[in-house]
Amino acid sequence: MKDTTPAEKTFRELQEDLRKIHAKIVEQEEIFVKERAKWEAENRCHYNKNEFFINRCRWEAEYKKRHFQSVYEDRRKAVKDVPCFWVTAMYANKIIRKEIAKHDEDALEFLKDIKSCRTDDLKGFQLEFMFDSSNPYFKNEVLTKKYELKDGGECTFLKAVGTEINWYPGKTLTESIEKMTIGSEVVQVAQTCQSFFNFFATKTHRTSLCLDEDADKLKGNIIPLDYAIAVILRDDIIPHAISWFNYDEEGAMDEEGAMDEED
Repeated sequence: MKDTTPAEKTFRELQEDLRKIHAKIVEQEEIFVKERAKWEAENRCHYNKNEFFINRCRWEAEYKKRHFQSVYEDRRKAVKDVPCFWVTAMYANKIIRKEIAKHDEDALEFLKDIKSCRTDDLKGFQLEFMFDSSNPYFKNEVLTKKYELKDGGECTFLKAVGTEINWYPGKTLTESIEKMTIGSEVVQVAQTCQSFFNFFATKTHRTSLCLDEDADKLKGNIIPLDYAIAVILRDDIIPHAISWFNYDEEGAMDEEGAMDEED
C-alpha cells in the first residue's frame, strides 16, 4: 500500500474544506435567487424602473453582506495555504488569461483575495485586490478598480478609477526599458508593455452603451475590455473561485460553478 505522507493528508483535508465551502456558496446562491425573485415580485409595482433598480441593488448589497460575507471569509482563510490560488482561478478564464503576461505571474502569486462591492450611488461597483505585504513588486496591499456610470443623455459615461501602483525600483511590470538612438546618443526609454496590471489604469469611456438593469451590466455592440474583465471577475471568478481554480473554463462553466466530485 502506498504510504500517505502528512503533506498529502494536509492537501486532502484542504481539498475537502474547499469542497464544503464551495457547496455552501452554491447553496447560498440558490437561496439568494429565490429571495431576490420574491423581493422583486413584492416591490416592482412600488417604483419606477430606475427606482426599482436602485432599491434592488440596495437590497442585494445588504442581503449579500448578511449571508455571503462569512462564507467568503471562510474561503479566504482556507485558500491562504493554497499556492497560486487566485492567479490560477483567473488564468482559467480565456479572456483574463490573454491579459496576464508571463512576467505578471510571480506578482499575482501574492494575491490573497478579491472582493466586490457597490459604489455609493449603487449604480456602479468596485473590485478590491488584496495582496500579501511580502509582495516584492509594489508597496500597495490593496489595489482597487471602481466603475462609475453617469448618464450623458444620448450616451453613458463610464469612468473607471484605478489605484496608482507604487512600484518598487526596477519592478514596474507595466513598462519595458528599450534602448533608442537619438542623434549620436543611445538612451533608455520606458515603453508600456502588456501586463494585467494595466487593468488598474484610470480611464473614462464615452460610450453608446446602456445599462441592462436586469443583468446589472452595460450592453451594446462594443464593450470596453477592462469593463468586460471587471464584470467577469465580479460575476464569475469571485463567487466561483474554487471551481475556476480546480478546472478549466469549460469545466467550470459547464457545471455552472458546481465542483465535480471525481478525484
